[in-house]
Amino acid sequence: MNALLDSKLKAYNRKDPILARSKTQQKQLESDKLEQKAKRLILNEKKQKMKAARVENLLPSADDDSESARLIMERERKFKKVAQRGVIKLFNAVLSTQTQTAQEVSKAGFIGGTKKKELLNEISKEKFLDLVQEAGSIGI
Repeated sequence: MNALLDSKLKAYNRKDPILARSKTQQKQLESDKLEQKAKRLILNEKKQKMKAARVENLLPSADDDSESARLIMERERKFKKVAQRGVIKLFNAVLSTQTQTAQEVSKAGFIGGTKKKELLNEISKEKFLDLVQEAGSIGI
């Protein structure tokens, strides 16, 4: 051990620790490097396969003047409007649930902050889905 510690390290070996001079450590480091390289290559191959199968342009470009392109864009606008309406309904249901539960908690007269939060969570978890179902059936 003293022979290793007393030996002078050359400039190209300074980046490696002293025990890296042992053959088993060098083999282990080389096998780890090869393993990491193989993993990177496999990951790159997977990414390339996913990228090759991916269709990037589903919608026609704005420059395309064909009738089918116009119909596709119109249909996509309708889908977008429907999605926006659904999100608005969801947020309105969340807001109304929060206000209703806050009113119920204030009527109950709980003063403690932690108890109030627990009760708000319980009430909102129990009644939220019911409120969303009611909003969906009424068609708000």
